Amino acid sequence: MSQRVHGWMVAVAATALVVSTWGTAWSQQPKAPPTPAAGSATSTDELASGVIVKVEPVEKSGSTAASVKKEPLAPRTYRLTINTAAVWRDWARDQATENDNQSPKQAAARGAKSVATQGEPRTKETLVVVEVAPETKIETRFRTLSDETTKGARSPAGAREHVTGTKSKRDSENAKHASAKPVHFAASDLLPGLFVEANFHRRSGAERATTVTVIRPVSEPTVTEQPRGK
Repeated sequence: MSQRVHGWMVAVAATALVVSTWGTAWSQQPKAPPTPAAGSATSTDELASGVIVKVEPVEKSGSTAASVKKEPLAPRTYRLTINTAAVWRDWARDQATENDNQSPKQAAARGAKSVATQGEPRTKETLVVVEVAPETKIETRFRTLSDETTKGARSPAGAREHVTGTKSKRDSENAKHASAKPVHFAASDLLPGLFVEANFHRRSGAERATTVTVIRPVSEPTVTEQPRGK
């Protein structure tokens, strides 16, 4: 009888050891990384910074010209070709203007005439093609000519304040008027001539953009000359 009890206890101990070992091994299994939310940039995203030189609408598989015409307001996918040879300072040098609320078409037309847009080489090494899908986040930021390192501010006043540390009288007055608010861009406003920064990663065989930031140039803050002492 004692031998039976002893054998039963050994069997129970062995079973417990197996279960414990299995549970430990399971807990140590590598966990799959969380799926990033649509439109959010991740640490694995690549960055393309430069001027848009070409925009092409991407039609859905099976769509026809008639269906596209019937639903012109439906979310669409666009293919952007960005020339990364055009750097911010060169492009913005002749783009900064006192008019902070240009329409997207006006801004693109002005940018398309930039020396950096027309004069920089367009080669396989400098051109990056990304797709802007309906879930891609479109942002608008503002920078002064001398600001080449930050992501930019949400308003022209913020961009100038970043340089001087104080808000100018002009920006304080503009803040009182709704008509002075800057224009923010949508996916349909992405046109050749605009300077953008695109975060993207490969998905379904294409470079899919998670975020596209349109960066608008603003004039440098005016430094008021202090009166000289007598």
